[in-house]
Amino acid sequence: MKASHLLILFAVMSAILIASASLHYSVTPQVSVQITKMEIHFLNENATSIIDFDVGFLTHLYILVFGGRNLDPYLEELFYDFEEYRITSVRGTTATVELINVSRSEGALYLHEKRMLGIEVGLLILLFPDGHTMTFNNTTETQNVFY
Repeated sequence: MKASHLLILFAVMSAILIASASLHYSVTPQVSVQITKMEIHFLNENATSIIDFDVGFLTHLYILVFGGRNLDPYLEELFYDFEEYRITSVRGTTATVELINVSRSEGALYLHEKRMLGIEVGLLILLFPDGHTMTFNNTTETQNVFY
């Protein structure tokens, strides 16, 4: 490469760095996560949650290229009121989370006490071992239920 080409490349890179520093521009996309649907499948004390979410176009491309681990803080915010959970997978716009000890035994039944959700969920579906379901729209909490 000629020295003039290197000088032009250096000038362009410098301009980009100065612009990003002065405009507070971030290369990583600003994530806006909307939880469209969340299913909680109860089984004894534990449960499995399957979460469908919407993100912007650029964020979706970023997730496709680099993976969904950058969404972990949003999932942690969603489950802030749950003592134990484990994020098992984030693929595309779906995440699976294991919820540990979310219910307690009360004789022959189990009691799930209300838990707050850190992000509003468009559609919350609670699925119980006997096949019974409960559905809630635009909610920020689970309900007290026996199953």
